[in-house]
Amino acid sequence: MTDLTALDFTREEVRKRMKEHAAAIWQLRVRDVEAADPLVGLLMDACAFEFENTARAIEATRTRILDRLASTLCPDVIDLPRPAHAIFHARPDDALLDLPQTAQFFYRQLGRAGDERSTDLFFSPVVQARLVNADVRYMISEQGLFAMRGRDRVRLEHGIQPLYPTDYQSIWLGIEANAGLKSLAYLPLYINWDNESEQSKSGYYRKIQDTTRARWFLNNKELPVHAGFRAAWPTDDPLARELDGLHQLEQSILNEYVHCFITLGSIPDRDSWDYDLRPYPDTYAFSEPQRQRYFTDDLLWLELRLGRELPTSAIENMEIRLNCFPVMNRHLNEMVQRLQQNLNVYALRSIEEFLFIRQVYDAEGNTPYKQSPLRNPDELADNSFMWRPHGVGRFDRRNAREIIHYVQQMLRDESKAFSALGSGVFSQIIDSLDKNVEELSQRMADNPDDGFKVGFPYIFIKPRRKDINLFIEFWSTNGRMANGIPAGTRLGQYEGRGRYFMRDEKEDLYLLTTTVGGSDKPTAPEKERQLRRDLLTRSRLVTTEDIKVECREYFPSRLGCEVDVEVKKGFAEGLIEGAGYVRCLNVTVWPLGRPTLETTEWEAESERCNRHLASKSAMNLPYRVRLLAKR
Repeated sequence: MTDLTALDFTREEVRKRMKEHAAAIWQLRVRDVEAADPLVGLLMDACAFEFENTARAIEATRTRILDRLASTLCPDVIDLPRPAHAIFHARPDDALLDLPQTAQFFYRQLGRAGDERSTDLFFSPVVQARLVNADVRYMISEQGLFAMRGRDRVRLEHGIQPLYPTDYQSIWLGIEANAGLKSLAYLPLYINWDNESEQSKSGYYRKIQDTTRARWFLNNKELPVHAGFRAAWPTDDPLARELDGLHQLEQSILNEYVHCFITLGSIPDRDSWDYDLRPYPDTYAFSEPQRQRYFTDDLLWLELRLGRELPTSAIENMEIRLNCFPVMNRHLNEMVQRLQQNLNVYALRSIEEFLFIRQVYDAEGNTPYKQSPLRNPDELADNSFMWRPHGVGRFDRRNAREIIHYVQQMLRDESKAFSALGSGVFSQIIDSLDKNVEELSQRMADNPDDGFKVGFPYIFIKPRRKDINLFIEFWSTNGRMANGIPAGTRLGQYEGRGRYFMRDEKEDLYLLTTTVGGSDKPTAPEKERQLRRDLLTRSRLVTTEDIKVECREYFPSRLGCEVDVEVKKGFAEGLIEGAGYVRCLNVTVWPLGRPTLETTEWEAESERCNRHLASKSAMNLPYRVRLLAKR
């Protein structure tokens, strides 16, 4: 007998097989089975209906088992949503501000229908960002003079030639800086091209981040620079941070934008370095009308020297900005609880989906509580905590209320059994347990808001002292809802945690890129794909099958449909700077359904997947990812 699938247990298929078996037993033709007795048809219909429901229940059970298995094996990653992210611009009112991760900005999303309420989508810096009360006002190159007005870039003059020819081409940044700005040390610079293809931009970024080809100067003194967005990571326990899921999430989002940032190194302050201001660079000569029109103020001029091999179109379309940093959709929630001597259990309630716990501390201790990787609350050390979503670690689907009801019914039955034995001690113990469970059940019924509910994660805390206040901070996110906020959208500053004064909140707080990458909690099929990926790849890509599994898990949340993947070895040009044609891995992806992502964004998504694969790859070959509509 052939193996039966779920499609073989539809009502029609079951009824068809029952008629064939009945005809074989009764030695009748199939068409004559129901004619023999009208009751036969009714019985077959009833049996087929029940068998179909049973098959659906078995399939649902299989899905639930996989769901529980995935949640148990990978509880901290698989059960969590993923926040959307983008590049954000903010100019502070202070001369220098190290903006912490707890700073909150929000976008008010209006309801689609008239009766729907608006939703506030919160964003915060991925890592601590250094901001200065300064901005790029002008960009000067051989291709012309450009003015930076908000997120707009306006050409003022065409074709400006320097006074002396050089073997390099320079880009001058005229920075309007606050008089109190003492240093440019560790300041990130954001670089972008709006009208270039993703493949071209990848080559340009490699040239810009190559310190041997791109050199930065301030008043003819070379500046130390670092590729990427550098943040002041705490170095007290680097191993603990590598095991921290929140740190890994922040690092993965930061890797999405590390290619488009340059961070200035350790630069001395004004007292020991030349920070002289001037209207325009000495290497250019402007007419009197131009000077009166554009260069009435003294500016701080940074010079970027690039080789002549960079196309003039790249210089002409380049944008370089200050005060830009990656942000992610997450809302900081705070709650205060009164500690008890024994284990303390609290529900982490929030409007959005839970993301991660930021920190736990008490009112008297200066050291935050440590998160424990243990799954048994009885093994927790003092001043430590653990958290888990509802049901993780067990296959029982019942919540606390249902379990108490089950225990209550069981105790009633057992009390009758022990009473029949005539043992007074057993009867007293069972009666006492029955009363305690009944009292607990009554309290839960009287206070439904304080009971354990499905959907909220829970934190288990074991304090060293009791009767003091405990402060819990955790992040929540909107997931897929925060996707698609267009570039140029202005955000407001939320004053819940603390206010950081900005120069102009209406003009200086805006997104430079569209928010992408947000996804909700994974469904059962998505968990199955993630479980297969984690068990097969171990977060490292070694074989072509690993690459296929990674792409099948990466694209569905972004395209909205399943994909087919093909990996072949080949040759390509421009993947490695200055190497010509090189061997590579061609990764071709085809959507199997109707994608929700616009075709104009496919190239950018392919480039993001390329960087994602490269960050996890154990191979020396570069990748070339292509997203095609048809195979």
